[in-house]
Amino acid sequence: MVRAAVSTVTLAKALGNPRFELDADGAQQVGSAAEPATIDLLDVPAAAAARGFHSFDLSVYHLPSIDSGYLVDLRSAFEEAQVELFQLLIDTGEVASTDPDERGAGIAHIKRWMEIAVNLGATGVRYVPGDSEPSPETIRASVEAFRELADYAVECGLRPATENFRHFNLKADDLLAVLEGSEREYGLVADFGNARGPDKYENLEKLMPYATSIHAWAEVNDDGDLISEDFQRCLTMARDKGFDGPIMLQSGYPVDVFQRTREVWTRADEMRDELRSVFGQALEEGA
Repeated sequence: MVRAAVSTVTLAKALGNPRFELDADGAQQVGSAAEPATIDLLDVPAAAAARGFHSFDLSVYHLPSIDSGYLVDLRSAFEEAQVELFQLLIDTGEVASTDPDERGAGIAHIKRWMEIAVNLGATGVRYVPGDSEPSPETIRASVEAFRELADYAVECGLRPATENFRHFNLKADDLLAVLEGSEREYGLVADFGNARGPDKYENLEKLMPYATSIHAWAEVNDDGDLISEDFQRCLTMARDKGFDGPIMLQSGYPVDVFQRTREVWTRADEMRDELRSVFGQALEEGA
């Protein structure tokens, strides 16, 4: 069912624009928020549910702790609010490298995050090859890594997915070559914002038939008002390609303008109104 959803990217400013990453041993998160937060991550699931959003993506950059007690508390927060943690977004790790040691470290890193995703009760995980330059050699390396990672995800009870995110995956043809070569069943996040540029619509046209979720970004004017033409063109493409899944309402570009001129839930509601205008009755509404 097509449904409006949100993510920690939607709420990044309210969370203090945090940037956390695993330490070298994968034992704890290190990092900090860039500014004071106005909402605690543990309170986010209930806040999202109160506004009718019942699917959610969580970026590893925004997870302040991987201590077992914290993970239990966060999982309980999602379950009590009846909000599905659709995907843990694994934004780090390099598996496209032709250096076996670097690729092996990237695979181990992503597997560690998969184990954390299981503890959080996530339905799936999203990861990408990394920032290597696409080439026949790095595509082969990515294919091998994606086979291993998909098998491990399924073993963990998770749905694997990738996205047009980070340098390697920005072009649809490179991303799809890895998925085809992996010979595994993968979900795909089609990100409007990461497709920005002269080939935006061409890339999205290629990705959308495979999309299982969407990260929706809009363009805004100097006053922070949504520019509907571009946003609705992307949404209409998804509708016409038969998309059926969650659409995470991320933010608008320029991000600082959208964040400065709108309160976080106002931004999400404005984007959801655009979603309703395109999908109509096909859009599942939250309680």
